[in-house]
Amino acid sequence: MLKVLSFRLSGELFGIEINNVKEINRNIEYTAVPRSQKNIAGIFNMRGQIVTIFNLAGIIGYNDDIYSDRVTCIILKSESGNSNYRGIIIERTGDVIDVTEDMCEPPPANIDSVGKKYIKDVVRLENDLLRIIDTDLVFSELILS
Repeated sequence: MLKVLSFRLSGELFGIEINNVKEINRNIEYTAVPRSQKNIAGIFNMRGQIVTIFNLAGIIGYNDDIYSDRVTCIILKSESGNSNYRGIIIERTGDVIDVTEDMCEPPPANIDSVGKKYIKDVVRLENDLLRIIDTDLVFSELILS
């Protein structure tokens, strides 16, 4: 059984496996980085550790508007041997949802090709469709300098 942290992004329901999440920070103030990659929103200081903030909506092909300088961010656990933290901007967090293997389906054909690439599973909930993001794939394809 997977535990998935759900969140809203561009008005739609997404999720990431909870074991990839370090923490959730609300109303963070981040600093834009001049001439950085399009999908890097900026950086912020988390208790002395610099965190690179990514615009996940833009990466997966959704509306990538960032509404203000104070946003909610999911901080992901860093990879073994890497002290750099990454965060993703979201609209708001949801619940932690228990997902069993039999609930998971492949992404439907009507999801655009960019978004479909990063969605590893889709779960039909009572009133919504949960798209589970493959964060490893998202960040393995981004080149960080």
